[in-house]
Amino acid sequence: MNRKILYPIIIVCCIIIIACWYHWWFNPLTTIILVRHAEKGPGQDPPLTEAGHKRAGALAHAVSSAGVDVIFVSDALRTQQTADSAAALLGLTPEILDVNSVVNRIKSDHQGEVVLVVGHSNTVPQIIEGLGVSSPPAIAETEFDNMFIVHRHKYGLRELTHLKYGKHLCPCSE
Repeated sequence: MNRKILYPIIIVCCIIIIACWYHWWFNPLTTIILVRHAEKGPGQDPPLTEAGHKRAGALAHAVSSAGVDVIFVSDALRTQQTADSAAALLGLTPEILDVNSVVNRIKSDHQGEVVLVVGHSNTVPQIIEGLGVSSPPAIAETEFDNMFIVHRHKYGLRELTHLKYGKHLCPCSE
């Protein structure tokens, strides 16, 4: 091959490799795991039920090897109890924040980290939308087994994965 053609091809390939490396190095992937609190009892600020505590244990198991760096919860007892097992297993202390503060903290302070958020049926979709995912899924008042994972690049792509976690704990299906 003629050197007049070969050298420009090598230079273009090197530029592409450097640009890809730069993008990967300076544009880290942030992973946000979002769940609704586990099954709750009745009342104003109810604790978890026995099924809720089992689901909280399932959550701890599900995120145990995900590399979680920080946990955010609301000021409600049920979100804090849902996160307790995971926090103990991971050696983390959950931070209590409102919806807007969670989104802002993830964007500003936790780029490139893995974040666990335990919220409510109305706040989890709000947080997902705040992270840049359009049309977040709705969570029914009777659903406690949804796990949403948002992969967020600092600039650009946002991906949403919807999983289920924990064994189906409703006694009505037995």
